[in-house]
Amino acid sequence: MTQTHSAADIATVVQQTLQNFRPNRGFTFRSPAITVTGEYCVSQLGDALLELGASHVLMVVDRQVWQMGLLEGCESAIRLAGLQLTLFTEVEGEPDSELMTKGIEVLTQSGADFVLGIGGGSALDTAKAIAVVGDYHGPLTEFEVGGLASRKVGLGAIPTTAGTGSEATDITVINDVRHNIKVPIKGPALVPDLALLDPMLMLGVPASITAATGLDALTHAIESYVSKQSNLLSQAYAYHAMETVMAALPIAVGCGDNIERRFELAVAAYKAGLAFSNSGLGLTHAIAHQLGAKYHIPHGVANAILLPYVMSFNALCCEQEFAEVAKALGVSRDSMTPRQRCQAAIDAVRQLAADLGLPSSLREFGVLEADFDALATDAMADICLVGNPRQVTHGQVMQLMRQALEGEG
Repeated sequence: MTQTHSAADIATVVQQTLQNFRPNRGFTFRSPAITVTGEYCVSQLGDALLELGASHVLMVVDRQVWQMGLLEGCESAIRLAGLQLTLFTEVEGEPDSELMTKGIEVLTQSGADFVLGIGGGSALDTAKAIAVVGDYHGPLTEFEVGGLASRKVGLGAIPTTAGTGSEATDITVINDVRHNIKVPIKGPALVPDLALLDPMLMLGVPASITAATGLDALTHAIESYVSKQSNLLSQAYAYHAMETVMAALPIAVGCGDNIERRFELAVAAYKAGLAFSNSGLGLTHAIAHQLGAKYHIPHGVANAILLPYVMSFNALCCEQEFAEVAKALGVSRDSMTPRQRCQAAIDAVRQLAADLGLPSSLREFGVLEADFDALATDAMADICLVGNPRQVTHGQVMQLMRQALEGEG
């Protein structure tokens, strides 16, 4: 949907932009100590764990992935290295505070000195929370602002989907069951010591999940690229991730056993994770977290629905950055004006989601406009909003949700 803006609108946004942006001349960039990639690279898992000083591993696994027998190679590599192994296979659905508490109890009782998450984003986020939050006390919301600086155990992550980038990030998202909100927990201690990317673990992922997780990775890349906290390194990783997802995702969705494209997506999701971990995200995620907690909309799907509307909202204050996004997505033309490039990027994201068969409106999930006020209030308090390039009001958040409710395009 093309939007028109008055001179007064533009002047207001320019003023907001000048207030919001700060030059990022100096920055700290965090990433996993060891990253292992390649086909069948799980065979190197034991050596990597030994290098990191592990002796007893708590493996936190997605139950469905475990039941499918996909992780026999991981278990064998750990045992062949002479390491003790304890299994925690209760991860189902999105991670929540009750599951985290159970996992912390298992970690304490087992005496493990290394927590290894294997599975989709839920398993990885659960593992990260178990490894870190167990050393602290207090409500989850106390940890939103980056207070988790240390942990007593090692931490590793092996994704079986290409999307969340949790294997590279300093953040985990846990559903606070008591308050029914998603809490993004952030801190240096949440960056894994080990990330292992093996495309062979991703070959059985259904097309619908491949599509949703791929849009999650694309959202990470786009939001981090235009974040007011971005830096040269984060933008470089984000740009490459955008290029790769746009080229590889349709092929991987259509041909799930294409190892090359699966590998490219795995690396792209990792790079997008590195990018947003070191630059922040934005309004898309701030809203998506609330919709996921309230309506259990899959995170990647919520992002796919919301992203075009948030891009349109933000484009007015960072036209050049979105023009560069269009170039990364392969839809920029020399004859276009910067504003036309922005619109081309927005249209490309919307078309990609449609081509992959993803839902296009929130109404498909039973979202009610009556809930928008409370959802907007929670979104305004979400830590992801800190990186958004344009200031936003409670009313504007509600308006964006109204647009997404009907799938206005």
